[in-house]
Amino acid sequence: MGSGQMFDEKEKILVIGTTAYAAVFIDMFECLECIEFVGCVENRDKTRSGRRLAGLPIYWTEDIAGLAASHKLMCALGTTLRKRWITDCNAVGFDFITLVHPSCVISQNTTIGEGTSIDAGSVVAGYSDIGAHVRIGRQASLGHHTTIGAFTTIHPGAIISGSCTIGNQVTIGTGTVVIDGIKIGAGAVIAAGTVVTCDVPSNVLLAGNPGIIKRQDYGPQSPRDGEVRQIHKVQFRKHLPLINFFGSKF
Repeated sequence: MGSGQMFDEKEKILVIGTTAYAAVFIDMFECLECIEFVGCVENRDKTRSGRRLAGLPIYWTEDIAGLAASHKLMCALGTTLRKRWITDCNAVGFDFITLVHPSCVISQNTTIGEGTSIDAGSVVAGYSDIGAHVRIGRQASLGHHTTIGAFTTIHPGAIISGSCTIGNQVTIGTGTVVIDGIKIGAGAVIAAGTVVTCDVPSNVLLAGNPGIIKRQDYGPQSPRDGEVRQIHKVQFRKHLPLINFFGSKF
């Protein structure tokens, strides 16, 4: 089916976040004809409710619970601390949509968790596992047999090679290169442009070429094993008609 297909009913999406980046996020994904962005959600400054962002109304977070049955959420926050707000939204019954830009190349043998978004031009090789609520920026590259933990952010242009294991709530900076087989612990922050050549412990700041630890006890607290709620993952092939290529199937 071509890009002119009409959908019987579009998924109504509320975007968590009201920063300038939220507007950029909406601009990135509004090309998907199967969804309709209908508003943004604020949780810090209640005076922003009633204003507009990217032409959409801003809602206060405590006022949207009644929409859980008819709307889905997508988080447009880059911070890995988004876990707190997402967990609260899950608790009142909201589901999250998974979005992949049509220009991405994603193996049909890779799994993607609920609430994950992958920006334009990114490539994900086969047999990889991307957790829930992961943010992957423009033109990032993920190798084969790589695992990305929940609530992790991978900034634009990062290259993560094959057989890597990235923990929960990790930040991978713009242009970072992670060589094959590396393990990065939960909560670690990898500065932009870092070349990661050895395993990285949890909750440190790593920077440089090659990367060295600059600070200990840095970033969000590492969740205990099993703390992050296990969210069902489906084969990417099953997602395709909903989130990619305007209804076209491989």
